[in-house]
Amino acid sequence: MAIKYTLKKSIKRSGFPTTNSKYREAHSEASNSEKSKYPKGYAKLKKMDAQTPSGQLLGKNTKSGKIYVSSKVPKALRQEVAYHEKMESKAIKRLTKNKSKKR
Repeated sequence: MAIKYTLKKSIKRSGFPTTNSKYREAHSEASNSEKSKYPKGYAKLKKMDAQTPSGQLLGKNTKSGKIYVSSKVPKALRQEVAYHEKMESKAIKRLTKNKSKKR
């Protein structure tokens, strides 16, 4: 099943979800699930991510659930970036939900 996403010319690092306190944990969870589902593409995207300028991202998700993918990502790898963002969004929601329940 294809994940819906919007192409953007450039995606800035600032704002949600990178400012969320649970972002790092959610990002690593998403990376692990992406690595198991797309092992070959994961290596290519990791290399691309390292070459991306410091203030930009290859993909991003919003609080409302929209997924943005950079137009710099090759067409063959865009679904993989969208998958990573979807998994990251689910993890952030789950982690912040658990945080509020502990109070």
